[in-house]
Amino acid sequence: MFDNTDFLNSTIRKYARGGFIDNICKRVPAFNWMRTKGCLAYWDGSGTKVSEEVIKELPAYMQALGAYEEIILKPCNGTVLVDFPRKELVWPIVISYGERDGNQSKEKMIDLLKTRMKIVELGAAQDFEQMVLGDGTAQGGKVMLGLEAFIPNVQTAGTLCGITKATNAWIQSPTIAGTMTAAAFDNLRARMSTITNTLTFGTVRPELYLTTQTVYEGYEMLAYGKWTPTTKEAYDLGFNGDMTFRGKPVAFGDYITAGKMYVLNSDSLKLRCKGLKSSKDSPFSIDGPYDLMPRQKAIAWIMSVEGALTCNMFRQIGAIHTIT
Repeated sequence: MFDNTDFLNSTIRKYARGGFIDNICKRVPAFNWMRTKGCLAYWDGSGTKVSEEVIKELPAYMQALGAYEEIILKPCNGTVLVDFPRKELVWPIVISYGERDGNQSKEKMIDLLKTRMKIVELGAAQDFEQMVLGDGTAQGGKVMLGLEAFIPNVQTAGTLCGITKATNAWIQSPTIAGTMTAAAFDNLRARMSTITNTLTFGTVRPELYLTTQTVYEGYEMLAYGKWTPTTKEAYDLGFNGDMTFRGKPVAFGDYITAGKMYVLNSDSLKLRCKGLKSSKDSPFSIDGPYDLMPRQKAIAWIMSVEGALTCNMFRQIGAIHTIT
């Protein structure tokens, strides 16, 4: 019987380099935004931590220079090196000897692989979204820190990467409440405006508003009757089919805490992955095939990603919580 392992291997590897990452992005809005905005970045894979230089304060570097006055060279003392915990995540792709031998034609092998890759793809998309939006406590804390770890409702409690938040304002991200006054979501747009202005630094403004489906639909509801879709301003509340605020996308995810909206800036966030050369590349790597004999009559490939989600300026990301 023909051993088609080489064909399986080449097909899986080709898909892992292209279609896999593209399809993950289609299903995970936060990850897709990070990839398109250049947030995926290199990490050399050394050590147990992913170090990021975080901006603590903006020191006064300017010196007014008089005639023949000596220039005073000041050291860079406005940053802190923060160690984000490195994590490794794996997704196995397993094909038994029976499945391999029972799909000898090229067409059957491709159908088999499409099904297996679809399952891994859907599972990885779900897992990755949960992780990016989470607080890093899933699976016994073996996943990467996510947005909920960076931007909890209360910013002055607990620690982040071993740093006490109450006594280190530079690692706190602005948050405000979006509780309604009289009618559902009647304060939402005003709160979005406030948090946007708070997070704005010069001309660097938030670029993504990520929330729950319920809040997303509440924001969509505010569009009705506000403007007729004949001017550019109509786009601000979604008449073009995709919701925006001040021209920036408003999207929803499946694993965001109820009543929460993250307000994000690609200038601050980085997903640092081992060996990644370009943000457009896939952070996922593929290893194998591994012959599981003698314990199992199967062949396996391991899809993996290794690194950490980091932030280099916490004052540029924030959230609205308790939205009703």
